Amino acid sequence: MTFDNNAAPLQQLVDCRDAFISDEIFCSREALIEWARNVGKRNGFVIVIRRSDKGDSRKGRVSLACERGGKYRHAKNKSNVEGLNRKGTGTKKCDCPFKIIGVKLTTNDDWSVKVVCGFHNHGAAKQLEGHSYAGRLSDGEKTILSDMMKNLVKPRNILLSIKNRDEYNVSTMKTIYNARHKHRLLNTASRLQMQQLMKQLNECKYVEWHRKDESNDCVRDLFWAHPTSIQLLNAFCSVLIMDCTYKTNRYRLPLLEIVGVTSTNLTFSVAFVYLEAERVDNYTWAMEKLQSLMFADRLPNVIVTDRELALMNAVRLVFPTTTNLLCRWHISKNVLANCKKLFERKEKWEAFMSAWSVLVFSWKEDDYERNLRSLTTDYYTYPGAVKYVTESWLTPYKERFVAAWTDKVMHLGNVTTNRAESAHAKLKRHLSSSQGDFESSWNVINALIELQHTEIKASFERSISVVEHQFNNAMFKELRGMVSRASLNMILMEFKRATQVEIDKEICGCVNRTSYGLPCAHELAELIKEGRTIPLDSVHSHWRKLDTVTDNVSSELTITNEIDSILRLFADCDEAGKIALKRKLRELACPATTSMCPPLEKVKAKGRPSLKINLSTKRAPSLFEIVESAHDSTSPATACSVKVPKEKKLKYIKCFPHQIRKHIVNIVDVKADGHCGYRSIAGLLGMGEDGWGTVRQDLVHELHTFHEEYVQLYGSIDRVAEFVYSLSCFESFAPYDRWMTLPDMGHLIASRYNIVLVHLSIRQCLTYLPLRSVSPAPLHHKLIALGFVEDCHFVQVFLDSTSPIPPIACNWRNYRYQCARGWEIPYVPRIEAFRSSLGTNSNVATQETIDLDEI
Repeated sequence: MTFDNNAAPLQQLVDCRDAFISDEIFCSREALIEWARNVGKRNGFVIVIRRSDKGDSRKGRVSLACERGGKYRHAKNKSNVEGLNRKGTGTKKCDCPFKIIGVKLTTNDDWSVKVVCGFHNHGAAKQLEGHSYAGRLSDGEKTILSDMMKNLVKPRNILLSIKNRDEYNVSTMKTIYNARHKHRLLNTASRLQMQQLMKQLNECKYVEWHRKDESNDCVRDLFWAHPTSIQLLNAFCSVLIMDCTYKTNRYRLPLLEIVGVTSTNLTFSVAFVYLEAERVDNYTWAMEKLQSLMFADRLPNVIVTDRELALMNAVRLVFPTTTNLLCRWHISKNVLANCKKLFERKEKWEAFMSAWSVLVFSWKEDDYERNLRSLTTDYYTYPGAVKYVTESWLTPYKERFVAAWTDKVMHLGNVTTNRAESAHAKLKRHLSSSQGDFESSWNVINALIELQHTEIKASFERSISVVEHQFNNAMFKELRGMVSRASLNMILMEFKRATQVEIDKEICGCVNRTSYGLPCAHELAELIKEGRTIPLDSVHSHWRKLDTVTDNVSSELTITNEIDSILRLFADCDEAGKIALKRKLRELACPATTSMCPPLEKVKAKGRPSLKINLSTKRAPSLFEIVESAHDSTSPATACSVKVPKEKKLKYIKCFPHQIRKHIVNIVDVKADGHCGYRSIAGLLGMGEDGWGTVRQDLVHELHTFHEEYVQLYGSIDRVAEFVYSLSCFESFAPYDRWMTLPDMGHLIASRYNIVLVHLSIRQCLTYLPLRSVSPAPLHHKLIALGFVEDCHFVQVFLDSTSPIPPIACNWRNYRYQCARGWEIPYVPRIEAFRSSLGTNSNVATQETIDLDEI
């Protein structure tokens, strides 16, 4: 046996004969090859096919060798030889002599193996991860990769999944990237981007519309809707929310997302529209395509948008009978962006925004007029702010966002575009790049829609089959399993109000009936009085729909007449017309043959071009965010240009438990006139210290409105009457019996203003939560701290965001509504931190009733 002069010395030969000598008969050629490769892997070598003859015309043979066998052969083109010294190039060939042969036997498809040379002239690999051939994916692993790509799994997670299935797998990230690229090429089959998109839309039965520039075939506007989304649209057409988002594609086209609301209060995507521009023409085209998906008798009652004038005009043109509400959240942020700079102090600004909120939520038109006069009078020294809110919003649009008018239409609680904004955020999280094309965006959107539909169908089934214990009351007998659980929860809240409202429609307000299509408190009071159950027909059909089946679908739809018309038109055309018509029909019948091109990518004409491509999908900051960042600071004190004093200089700091002192950012004193507790609450709520009278009035109103509930909480009617007497003091100086008392007033304040109230003192510390309201997202919670010092005075306390807070008052758990239980969850860790910091020997009470003699 002879070896090349460049081969390794004889002492480096590795003998692997014993590993490959076998008497086993293999059932197929593939089984033999797989066995040889697995034996090679276990010994640190990669085995490849050198030559192969399957034996169709003669005896089958397969020659297997080491991947490092043979010599490197220079390119036949001599001009390329100079490039051999290019950096990063090389070869793994070392003329390894290892060779085994598989021979096909005469019986069936059996094969045997024979070792020709069992030596390697190089050492065994310590790890095979660097060997590209060893890291090749098997057919089964390629199938896994294909499925995971469809489900938007990231490459690193695909690799981890494959390795978890096969402990001997040595694939690398490069292997996965290459396999993904090859899969895409095979999947597209040389189709262009728009051809591939049209093919996928057609295969998934999407409804698709587009407009293109006839001069260059570039798409201008593109509309698509999932077939199940269309069913949901016709089943739940009462309210639609529309909003545009940006930075979702490389063409920098705005994406209009249209969403709806199901009976189970879940959001579903109706359609996605890429628009050439945000003009009336583009929006009108999109609205017309949306209308074409809907049954003639099922047009939307309400469409919620922001103040995009082009979109508002398009809605008015296409849906003239639909009420177009404006997003309250966007309006509030516009007021902030344009008016905050006009106020020199934070307290005055917060008081103005509080007055604005009261105006927006005015219950009746008379209340609106009164609150508008109050705002105009109280802030006459800020004419710019009053003029802006009046001329820009109230005069032209008050019917579109003020509660006195919006509560008269059935908006199902949707008075903002928050559902569309949430859908934007979810989409962008999965897009991960703003440089994707239409086809890659569709893959993400389609996956999200499929998951969305699964969750919606599951919510329908839960409403039908699961009966919550709180609805076991006989009043709900006709509704259980027939309406959604979301509607039952809203009826339950009204049911609890019915005992206070009774049959007085004036007190009731009937918002549940007019805005939600559900029985309101006075209706329920009448049913209770008559001993009747809640009838099913008293619930709007929106809440009774627990599937996507539509009744208006005709089984007799045909296109016979249209086909006949096309044939006649084709016969009457000249040759050029026939070619054009045939081309259009071919694109319709086989969308993958479209000649349509994606839009031209917009290029920045100004400034120096950047070499780095911005892949972020995060939107540019809005004006209100810029204004907030410019005017706000970390604490209320610093917003007033007051330097935060250090802990040792804070007045009253020693009047609080030492464990909490390091978390106190500032302490603000108020006038000591017997109203100090109410002055502190007014200041903390942004009304200014002088708003103490308003706080007293609000708390009296709270006691009157929910009188029966507070009688139960406080134990007697006399006790509630004492509180009413104590609160009804509006003189300049309050006597001792008119002072604020805690913990008595804590539940009133938290419930009236829907806030989290923390009460701190050297003797007692408690947290109060709202009794009746559903908890919003933790980010929207408002937490204020009230300090009681020197056994006779209240002050405003400002805590840092990581501060521990005291345990929740026990009566909250005993008397809260079921819907309010979510308030406690975000504060559990901070409460535990407070308990841990106090220890077991602390003299600080954390319950409502204490014995002062024992302290």
